[in-house]
Amino acid sequence: MAIYFIDYENVHIDGLKGVARLKEDDAVCIFYSENANTLTFGLHRRLIECSATIEYIKVTVGTKDSLDFQLTSILGYKIAKEENKEYVIVSKDKGFDSTVEFWRKKRIKISRVEDISSDVQKQTDETQKQVAELLGEENKEYIKVVCSAVNDRKSKEGVHNYIMKELHDNKKVTELYKKIKPLLKEKS
Repeated sequence: MAIYFIDYENVHIDGLKGVARLKEDDAVCIFYSENANTLTFGLHRRLIECSATIEYIKVTVGTKDSLDFQLTSILGYKIAKEENKEYVIVSKDKGFDSTVEFWRKKRIKISRVEDISSDVQKQTDETQKQVAELLGEENKEYIKVVCSAVNDRKSKEGVHNYIMKELHDNKKVTELYKKIKPLLKEKS
């Protein structure tokens, strides 16, 4: 789903808040240097237990903004290989906003956030809003179940099965599933 580029010199441990909520189709690239190269045991444990793929990239330092330039270079390389993914730069450095704007103009899904949890929450809120619009007022009691299905399941069949398991009503599940089909285009 998303590839997170962590500017560890800038955000340190705080930027990785929410890493435990990532899914196995997410990836995290942690850019670190000799200036920022330590983890707490708690963070280390969360990274090991995380479902996402974790990659550590030690950057060369010596000039101003070395990490930023190397992060941006690898970002461009990954976009060239997989432009249909979503890319998230995790940094408090607003200098990355020009990179984000450049890629958005080229229709790449990209953003900058200060920690992973704020991006995960934004995705959840966005999905909830879309589900609420598609289901309508008459189905508002099903929004939470449908959101969980859409956010947590990789395939269309997984979404359908999850809703069925929660509701046990074939007719209602069929009705809801038809309404949310536009949200399932990217699922297998």
